[in-house]
Amino acid sequence: MTGTAAHDTETVGRAQLRRLRVRADLVAEARRLTADVGLAGFTLDQLCSTVGISRRTFFNHFASKDHVVMGVSLDDDEDDALERYASSRRDPRLPPLSTVFDDLSVLVVLRIEQIGLTRERATAFQKALEREPRLFGAILREGGEQKRRILAAVARHEGLAPDDVRVDTAVTLATALVQRAVEQFFFEIDDPAARFDDVLARWFDQARTLFSPPTTDTDREAR
Repeated sequence: MTGTAAHDTETVGRAQLRRLRVRADLVAEARRLTADVGLAGFTLDQLCSTVGISRRTFFNHFASKDHVVMGVSLDDDEDDALERYASSRRDPRLPPLSTVFDDLSVLVVLRIEQIGLTRERATAFQKALEREPRLFGAILREGGEQKRRILAAVARHEGLAPDDVRVDTAVTLATALVQRAVEQFFFEIDDPAARFDDVLARWFDQARTLFSPPTTDTDREAR
């Protein structure tokens, strides 16, 4: 790699990091303000001033105050990660969907790192939704659309039909386990040393154990 190419790659990395940091700060501050005074209690100018950006920069990231509180950006890096995953292919030597929990866990952990979600910020989001319950409907719609994108990505990665019931079953179960892991890590665990990826892995491991074929006496003897 030439010096110029290396510099360009490093610049792109720094630019992406700055973009993600601005988005995370906007979302965190919008949720804090919404929890304190409601959506009508602050202006976009106030939000942008607090974060240190212009209104023009804000609209490069989010379409409205509703969207920034929900964390739904115009140019979502999650879509890029999903596309990379979908474009890759499962090892043909492995059974279908045998690695789906591991694959989705990587995407979820990456997403949480990208948006800078912490316990404090998760609590602020919860309080913001309590203050503005009308956002629940929009979040449910966004969640439905997100699930459709994940279903399509998993099907492509696995080389299965998009309407294969196994894909829907795996994604539905994984989504429920991710939600439970989020609840447990951000609202129930007090240990500051705890890691979200460990909590999520434990839930996925429980699912694997639950749905694994029972070990028979013949299996034990064969070992």
